[in-house]
Amino acid sequence: MSKFFSFLLILLLICCKTEKSDDYYSDEKNETEFIEFAFPTFDKWTECYEDRKVKSHYDENLISNKFQNVAVYLNNETFLRKDSLGLIDYEDYAYFFINKNEQKWKLTGDDLKRIFQVQKRKNGIESYEKESALNKVYSDTTFLHSEKPIVIEEFKSAENIYSAVKLIKPYSDYHDIIIIYVYNLMIVKNHLIYSGYYLDLNGDESIMKAKEMNGLIMSKFLGINK
Repeated sequence: MSKFFSFLLILLLICCKTEKSDDYYSDEKNETEFIEFAFPTFDKWTECYEDRKVKSHYDENLISNKFQNVAVYLNNETFLRKDSLGLIDYEDYAYFFINKNEQKWKLTGDDLKRIFQVQKRKNGIESYEKESALNKVYSDTTFLHSEKPIVIEEFKSAENIYSAVKLIKPYSDYHDIIIIYVYNLMIVKNHLIYSGYYLDLNGDESIMKAKEMNGLIMSKFLGINK
């Protein structure tokens, strides 16, 4: 199983397990259920979801027809190898998708933390202090499990985005391969959209870099979709 599929499976399972009974949604509905999103350009990454090979790879890994992929940013080096996405491990990329069942609900940035806490609680995802997690993640092979990430930081960098820094072990048998995953819930015109940015863990500096790259992509995305 590739790192990508492990990430996507975890991400979609998290987003699957939310119910109206958990006060997940709003009491109001959007006038327009589905909207179009605009996606910015970058020098470092290529937005390539409509590329036939990329679209096929990402769509084949969806675990439910509730979800719809909307954008994939591969770094330029990985994009040159796009024909082999199912065979290679890659990092430094971002992924955007929606849950089609959620698009009717009118939400604001004030709802995002509540929504994330519902997802976190229903999936039994635990939070740890960053320093403690970094000390344990390589030394204790039972600390991090391939099917469940841990959260080491939550933050709200702008009105319409709520983010969580997670650590993921993509392979159960390879304890030295750990991924930083910055998970984002965002609001565009009262619609909820999810995204994630992925980078290999290599100490505290890599976490800072992942947050920085994630912030660059997501802030530009929100700016172009005002």
